[in-house]
This record gives sequence, C-alpha cells and structure tokens, in this order.
Amino acid sequence: MYDFKASEESVLKFWEKNQIYEKIKKRNSKGKKFYFLQGPPYTSGYLHLGQAWNNTMKDMVMRYKRMQGFDVWDRGGFDMHGLPTARKVMAKLKLETKEDIEKYGVDKFSKACMDWGLEKVGVMNKDLTRLGVWMDHENAYLPVSNEYIESVWWLIKEADKKKRLYEGLRTMSWCASCQTAMAKHECEYKVVEEDSIFIKFKLKGKKNEFLIVWTTTPWTMAYNMGIMVNPDLEYVRLKMGDEVWVVAKGLAGVFVQSLLGKKLEIVEEFKGSEMEGWEYVHFWENDIPQFKEMKKSNPKTHTVVLSKEYVSLKGGSGLVHMAGGCGPEDYEISRKNDIPPFNNLKENGVFPDDMGKFSGLKAKKEDKKFIEFLKKDGVLIEVTQVEHDYAHCQRCHEPVIFRTTKQWFFKTEDLKEKMLKVNEKIGWVPDAGKNAFNSWLTNLRDNSITKQRFWGTPAPIWRCDSCDKYEVIGSIKELEKCAKVPKNLHKPWIDKVKWDCKCGGKMIRLPDVLDVWIDAGCASWACLYYPQRKDLFEKYFPADFILEGKDQIRGWYNLLMVASMVGMEKSSFNNVHMHGFVTDVDGEKMSKSLGNIISPYELIDKSGADSLRFYMTGNNAGEDVNFSWDELKLKFRNIGILWNVHKYLINYSKALKVKPKLVGKLDLEEKYILSRLNSTVKEVTSRMEKYEIDYVPKLIEDLFLDLSRDYIQLTRGKVDDDSEKVLGVIEKVLLEGLKMFSVLCPFVSEKIYLNLKEEFGYKDESVHMLSWPKSDKKRIDFELEKDFKVAFNVVQGVLNAREKAGYGVRWPLAKVRFVSQDSNVCDSVKKLERLVLGQVNVKELEVLDKLAGVKLEVSANRNAIGKDFKKDSKGILEKLNEKKLLKLVDKKELKVGNFVLNMSHVLVKEEIPKGLVGATLSKGAVYLDTEVSEELLKEGYARELVRRVQDVRKEMGLVKSDVVTVKVESDYSLDEFTDALKGKVGASKFEFGKCKGKEFKIKGKLFKVMVKKV
Repeated sequence: MYDFKASEESVLKFWEKNQIYEKIKKRNSKGKKFYFLQGPPYTSGYLHLGQAWNNTMKDMVMRYKRMQGFDVWDRGGFDMHGLPTARKVMAKLKLETKEDIEKYGVDKFSKACMDWGLEKVGVMNKDLTRLGVWMDHENAYLPVSNEYIESVWWLIKEADKKKRLYEGLRTMSWCASCQTAMAKHECEYKVVEEDSIFIKFKLKGKKNEFLIVWTTTPWTMAYNMGIMVNPDLEYVRLKMGDEVWVVAKGLAGVFVQSLLGKKLEIVEEFKGSEMEGWEYVHFWENDIPQFKEMKKSNPKTHTVVLSKEYVSLKGGSGLVHMAGGCGPEDYEISRKNDIPPFNNLKENGVFPDDMGKFSGLKAKKEDKKFIEFLKKDGVLIEVTQVEHDYAHCQRCHEPVIFRTTKQWFFKTEDLKEKMLKVNEKIGWVPDAGKNAFNSWLTNLRDNSITKQRFWGTPAPIWRCDSCDKYEVIGSIKELEKCAKVPKNLHKPWIDKVKWDCKCGGKMIRLPDVLDVWIDAGCASWACLYYPQRKDLFEKYFPADFILEGKDQIRGWYNLLMVASMVGMEKSSFNNVHMHGFVTDVDGEKMSKSLGNIISPYELIDKSGADSLRFYMTGNNAGEDVNFSWDELKLKFRNIGILWNVHKYLINYSKALKVKPKLVGKLDLEEKYILSRLNSTVKEVTSRMEKYEIDYVPKLIEDLFLDLSRDYIQLTRGKVDDDSEKVLGVIEKVLLEGLKMFSVLCPFVSEKIYLNLKEEFGYKDESVHMLSWPKSDKKRIDFELEKDFKVAFNVVQGVLNAREKAGYGVRWPLAKVRFVSQDSNVCDSVKKLERLVLGQVNVKELEVLDKLAGVKLEVSANRNAIGKDFKKDSKGILEKLNEKKLLKLVDKKELKVGNFVLNMSHVLVKEEIPKGLVGATLSKGAVYLDTEVSEELLKEGYARELVRRVQDVRKEMGLVKSDVVTVKVESDYSLDEFTDALKGKVGASKFEFGKCKGKEFKIKGKLFKVMVKKV
C-alpha cells in the first residue's frame, strides 16, 4: 500500500538535498523564454484551499514548460499593502478607527504591518513548498520593498506624462468602516431586503400639490438636491383627497390601486419635458442650514431636472430622487445642471454637528430613524419591502455608502476600444472569460487610484502649499534631486520629505496612499525589476501566462490591463486560465471571513498533497467546485493503483529475473495499450499547449487505469511465457505516462521513478529532469482503441450477468450471446473475441444483430397514423414480429402495409430464452448460458484449487520463483488436470492422495492441501 506521508516527506528531502529545482533552472537557462506571472496572494495568513488549487495549476504549467526545455521565469510574489493587512494588524493591536492608529503612532503601525506581512510571506512560502509548487520563493516580489514602490511610482509618472492622471471631485463608493474611498472593483454585491419609501415634496407656489418620489436610501433625503423626470414619459396629476399628486402615468395604477388600495382619479396628463424647472420646497429646509446658501449660489437646487438615462417605468413613481453627493449617476446629472453634490458625511459615515437633528446619526445603518423623521414631518406615504442587489465592501463586507470627495484618477474611458481590441488577441480558457472581460471593459470607468489610509504605497504626488502646483516623482533618484530620501518610503517617513517651490511655498506630499490594486497592476513589470533593469523586461515581457479565479475579471485581470495600457498602451499578458471558487456543501464560496474554509492541510494530512492536486486540478475551467471528500478519496485510491502497477513491474521483473524489453511481435493487446499511450501523449500535449489544463488529469488517469485494469489483466496469462515483452510494454507506458503525471502529482511520480531508477539503472537524477514525451503517430490506432472499448464493455456486461447468476469468474461457462443492432459494434466484438472470452472465462461467443423470442406490444390507448388501427392491430403486430426488431426501434415511424406506425407507440419486450441470464449494455445486450456440464464443472474446481494452493504459498512466505511439491486429498477426482495444476502453482511435483494439510471446501466438497518448498 502506498504510504503517502513517508513518500512525500522523503521526496521533499530529496529535492532539497540534491537541489533538483535549481539544477533544472540552470540547465534551461539558455532555453526559449517562458514568462509566468504570479498573481499575488495577500499575506493574510496560511494558504486556503482555493489558493492551493490555484497554485498547483500554475505549477502544472511551469513543470510542463521546464520539461520542454523552456527558461521559465517563475518569480513568486505577494500582495502586502492595503486594508487586508491593515485590518489584521488593527485587530491584533485592538485599534478600531483611523484616529486610533494616529494615537498609537503611524510609524509603529507601519512597522507592525511590515512585520506582519514578512512573517506571513515565510508561512505561505512554506505552504507552497509543501504542496510541491516550484517557484522562486526566495526572491518573491514584495510590494513593501523600495524597489517595488519605485516600479509603481514609474506608472504614476508615466500616467502624468501621458495626461492620464488627474484630480477630480467625484461621488464615490465609500466604506465607513474602513474609512476610505472604494473603486468599483472593490465592491461585492449581495441581495438584501430593505425598506423602500414613497414620500412627497410640496411644489413651491402650490397650495396642495406634491411631487411623489420613491427611494431605497432614506438617509440620502438629507442630501436631496433635485428630482429627475424623463422628458419623453407621460405624467399625470392625481386627485388624492384634498391633495394633488404628480406621478408617471405608466406607474399610477400600480402605485395608487395596488400599493395604496385607493381609487385612481386622473386630473390632467402632460409630458415630462413640461416639468423642467418646477421648484419644490424641501421638507427639511429649516433643519439643514446649508440648503439656503446652496439655493442662492445654485438656483436650480431643489428643482425638477430631466434625465432619459436614469428615469424609467421599471418601478417607483417615475420621479427619481437626486442627491449628487450620494451616487455617481446623480452626480452626473447634478453636474450637467450646475447643482452642487452636497454630502458632508464624516469619514466614518456619521452626520456632522452642523446637520441639525441628523447630527450624530450614521448613514445607512440608521435608515429607520430617517423614516421616523419623515413620518413625523407628514411626508411619508408608504414603506414597502424591496429585495435588490446592494454594494458591500470587499474587505469588511459592510454595506457601502457614498461620499463626494476629491480623488486622483487614471483617465481610462477613452482607452476602452483599444483594450477591447487587445483582448481579442489574448487566449482565454474558458472562452466565457474573454466574453466576461469584454463586458467589463465595455463598462469601464476612470479608476480612482488614491486611498485615505496609512498602509500602502505612498502616492508620489507633491503639491505646493502656496501656488497649488503639483509634481509627480517617478523614482528614488528623481526624489533625491529634490530632498533627502528616507530609507523607508512608507508613511509617515515619506511625509517628512518636503522642498521649496519656485514660488516660495513648500512642496508637500499628498497624504494619500495608492489603491493596493495599483501594486498588483504593476506586477507584470515590477516582477522583472523594471524600470531598474531593462534587460529582463526586454527578454520576457509581456507575461506568457497568468492564472487566477473568475473574480479577477474585475480585479487583477482588470488592473493588469489598465496599468499596462496607461503606462505602455499594450497588454501585459498573452494567455489566461480562469478557474472558479471552492464552495462548501451548500454551494457557499469558501472564505476566511465566512469561517467555512477547509485548510489544505486537512486534505494533505489525510490523503497527501498529490491527492489534493489530482482532485482539484481536474475541475472544469471557470466553474465552481463543490468540495467532496469522496472524490478526494477516489483520487487517492487511483494513485494507489498507479503505485501498485510499478510494484507489479518491479516484483515480476525480480521474480522472473527479467529486464523489461520491447521485443518480438506485438499482439493486439500490446498494440492497443501503446496506441492508448501515444494518443494520450498527443491529447495531453495539445491541451497543455492551449492551457486547457483541467482536461489533463482525467486523460492521464484513464491511461494508468487502462494499463492496470486492461493490459495487465489481459496479459496475466502470458506474462510468464512472454515476460520481456509484457514487462517492456508496462515499463514503456508507465515511464512515459509518469513523465506526464509528474506535472500533476510530482511526489508520487518522483518516488516511483526513483524506485524504477534503482531497479533498472536509469541515468537521469529525477523524473522532473526528463524531457516531455513525444507522441509516435505510427503507433496510434483509434479504430483499435474503439474496438477495445467496445470489447471491455462486453466483458463488463458478461461479468455483471455472471454476478446475477451467482457464477464466479473462475468457473467456466459454455456460451455467451452478444446482441447489438449496431453492425460496427458487432464487428468490434468479433475482432476481439479471443480477448473477451479470456477475460470472462466462457468457451464460446455468439455475436448476433437480432434476438429470437422478442415480444412486441403496441399500447392500445395511443393513436397511430392511419385509420382502423385498432381493428387491424393484430395483423400489424404479426408483420412487425417478422422484422429485425432491434434495427427497427430506432426509427421514428414504420410503414406496414397501408399503415404508418408511430414507433413511440411500440414497446419492445425481450423474452430471454430459458437457461440464459441477460445484462443490458450501452450498445447491446449479453445473454449468458448458465448450463454447466460435468467437464466445465471440473475445470472450475481445478481453477479454485489453484487459487487455494497459491494462498497456502503466500501464507508460507514463498515468492514466485520458489519451487514446491503439492499433495491434495479429496473425494472429488481431478486427476486429468494434474499436469496443468503443476504448472500453474510452480510445483515440481503435483499428486492426489492421502495427506495432512490445510482443509477447505469448494462448493461443498472437501479438499486438503499440503505444500512443501523444494
């Protein structure tokens, strides 16, 4: 049995002691370049199962390329800045807010973040090594290094040179918990059920006329600055008691009759365009002092404005509440109408002290209090529950709010067309990835790049405190020309760097850090030490291959594209393999924050790293995997089958004292398995070249299983007589297959190779130093493979029939019939008749394309085409029964005389002849004759006797080469089998007679067996 723990431990030591990875790297250093770019995992702790899956697939590709002689650039890398690390450290230090960090000391906090990240780098590198992932871990790129920060600064400088860097006032997603702006790709959407409200705004100058507005964000009513209507829609005035309400005509019935349960009474109809400029009174104008000042400077404040884009009849009232400071769409329409984007929330989402009765309330969290205010002020019409998607912070999973803030942006919207053209040339697996990325790029908006945090790459932008001129610094050398540069470029040390402006003011750094995704976006050149080193960049860039999960469409894939297009106007990667998520039994994505993760070590400790790799890497590209312990166990068992194959080869070679050698004429079974080998090499190579790596595990697994259950089973009877050839074929298939399997399961492949190397004297030090196998097209015979597939299907059917009949395979039977309406299938079975009979222990195989005794029935309560069907049904059935029924049932209709019979009305029943046991196959049926003659019965007893003698030999600890004498006592005579029995059990003498030996019964008959070693 395969001991995975001892094996994997010894292989890890072997690799380290003999520096196998390093030797391969050195050997291939002059080869053709292959640039793999590692998608950086966050240094937030141990690897989770999704990362184990991710990195083992990457390792597969790199091992494959190394075996082809490529000079593989495989530098590891990590994400270390930003909130994932900062929040971990805050929790460790019991710091809750940015103010707490400032009190604690930004310098101490930055150092703690640095220490945390570096510690986790060591932990994660150890995890990757245990998984057998070969990367340059020692020189992994670390965004916290000054060298990497320079690579990021280079991009910001290039963006500024190309007029793609700008500062702008924008309403942006904001996380009140993390207290920072959020880019679109940092938002995750969840379906939530919340209160939505209908409220009324009084029209100015009208006694009792109101505009009816619907919203799902009650807190934003405090920042309402306008109401949007669609100029092309019809609107109506409704009589509602003493009041007149204005709503869209298309929604009036649903709103008044269905929701409010009141009578619909329309007073007047008009176009939305007529409403432009209508002025209304904000019900909280006396509570919010800022309103009056804004109204003076911006007269369109609290008026009706027009928007075709954001007003429809999909729901609500047809009048849309507009708060330019609380949403990007609102901001866009507000700007067009010169209405200020009012929003003075604090960074923690709390209303400031100058907001009257709302001061101290928390946006979004306290919506119900705003609803209470609206009700108390008499403007709330109705509260309804609504289910909708709402953005949440990707880091802390809290719902986002919106704030209007000044941020720095990359100008990218005008690059969309170029990006889409570039994406057409990128190889995506699966194709759905390309389509999804196209969709993302089509809707791309300018990316904000700054964050109001402490731990991150400092924004390299200095601004004069007097003339407001700004300067972007692109490198340490450039900064050294302006001022003394600190050893550590992080906050707070970098903030001390100031210099005199020509105007007499001071150049002071923008206090923000860069979005952590900018770090990751720069990885394609930072990994190559660019811009410090031009040689590596010129040799390797762009990346030949990247691999990450489907969530990176809006994440890393996006930022890689944006960063390289902004900096160079070209793509930074050529090929992508995209995988799904690991989900738990309920289909929920596994994540540390949800607490439903399975550690890779749970799998490794139970079944080994190879089993984990084998199981995970075979999941369909782009699709989620619902984790299954049973599937993992199956892969472990199949690894055990491979292990047993190599032990079989070694043991037989030793026992027979034969070296495996491909000699002599090849029989059909040899031709078959060598065809399977070469067709598999061809297919696996093709899939690997196209990065369709999820196909590969099954292809290799099937080859090894076929070697074990097909070829070795087929040749058990001739391995003793034709040992060189049989063992030579096994060695050939095993060794070539092992080369392919080594990229998938490197530990067991190495251990098996080392055992074979010791036994057969192979020269190469490691299986991973071997060249990738090449397919011999001359040995591929797909027709033969198809024939064997059919034959093995028949074998399985006969074995199933034997099980039904209660006849073990050692007991010979006289005859089996195989019936199929497919002539090609019949031909395949006839070709391999000898092999089929040998596997099922039956003397004769009869192949038929029909079976006598089939009964045909037509359902009487169904209609067939043609009149008087029921009347003449008996005659029709008689004629049908004359036909070859199995060939007819595939037809949709059948003409019999003047009738056309719909074949879906035909029910075929097989009347199995007496003495036969049937079993249905995918393309036919087998019928086993279970009548046993005395001669066959004796042969069965002889076979069972051989097995019992072999059991005794094993109990005595004998090996195949040990010669014995055997004496058997029984009342049941098997004298005619004496010579055959002697050869089967390795005896120099075999006789029947009285003896003192081990007793056992075979089908009720008593036997005694005495075995002595010669």
